[in-house]
Amino acid sequence: MKTVRHITGWILKVGIVPAAAGLVMSYLARYVNPAGTWFFAFFGLLFPQLVALNFLLAVLWLIVKRKVLWLHLAVILPSFFFFPAYVQWHGGGNKPLQRGEIKIITYNVHLFGVNTAAQTLETLPGVAEFIGKEAPDIVCLQEAAVFDTAGIRRLFPDYPHIHYRSRRLFGKAWFTTITLSRHPVLKKDVIVFPNSGNICIYTDISIGGQIVRVYNNHLESTRLDLAMSFSRLKEDNIRNEEIKRVTVRLRDAFKKRAAQVDTVAAHIAASPYPALVCGDFNDLPMSYTYRKMKGRRHDAFMDAGAGIPSTFRSMLPAFRIDYIFNDDYFEAKQFYIPKIRYSDHYPVVAVFARVK
Repeated sequence: MKTVRHITGWILKVGIVPAAAGLVMSYLARYVNPAGTWFFAFFGLLFPQLVALNFLLAVLWLIVKRKVLWLHLAVILPSFFFFPAYVQWHGGGNKPLQRGEIKIITYNVHLFGVNTAAQTLETLPGVAEFIGKEAPDIVCLQEAAVFDTAGIRRLFPDYPHIHYRSRRLFGKAWFTTITLSRHPVLKKDVIVFPNSGNICIYTDISIGGQIVRVYNNHLESTRLDLAMSFSRLKEDNIRNEEIKRVTVRLRDAFKKRAAQVDTVAAHIAASPYPALVCGDFNDLPMSYTYRKMKGRRHDAFMDAGAGIPSTFRSMLPAFRIDYIFNDDYFEAKQFYIPKIRYSDHYPVVAVFARVK
């Protein structure tokens, strides 16, 4: 028993400093702009894992030396302020709408599976059928591959008001961002991100006599295949090359997203109308992107969701990168993530009541 305690104590002495430092840096990831100092953002990606590691070390300290435990718990304590963006125990959704409520869906459809004709034939009607059953008031799509008005109208005949913009990606493909509305559209415009195939469109929609501005975002992606990267990291001859490649991709994406979210957040702050802000942010809640875009708005998941949400079909848990934020004009009543597999993302659904 004495030997076990000695070995445990040695492990803890070696691990406590890097584990605690990593967790502190994950906290700072929300507040430090990656355009200037990007490596904090990397630790933000690992926030749940770092909390789990530090909690495990705290339990071991409880066994070995209780006095040190309190110092370690002091490092863990701030995580409780951030965890509500990752875990909720109340709420849920998919209930009948009440009078006056509105439903919105945001969904990265991954180019409707245009890589193969067979996949496209399955995905196009599948997504359209899903949206038809949900019958939302507003639909925000990212990475769509349908960029002619006639094609969109054929897919979504129940939405007479359409706003879409396309951007060329890497000189060959197109990303199309689409907002569909059952309610009248009064204005359509776009926020263009320089040197990027990504985009934000905003649409002024009249809902029950109130103009609401809907921001549909598709922010910079790292363009990484996680399964492939994990596989390459197992191979000794290419491990260093893969680490360098992943690091560079993450760094560049962090910096581009920081500039993009600063631009969009400034635009939202100047909006004369209540805003619904949604889309694929390509970043986790413990990030500068999340904090800046959310601002003083509400995260619909935190107000009306339940469980540990993932919006990206990844091997990693709690991978939420698609969001719906709302101003005080709205109150989130329902939030849910249908687990349909037409894309590498899942759709995000929220229902709001107007309170002002």
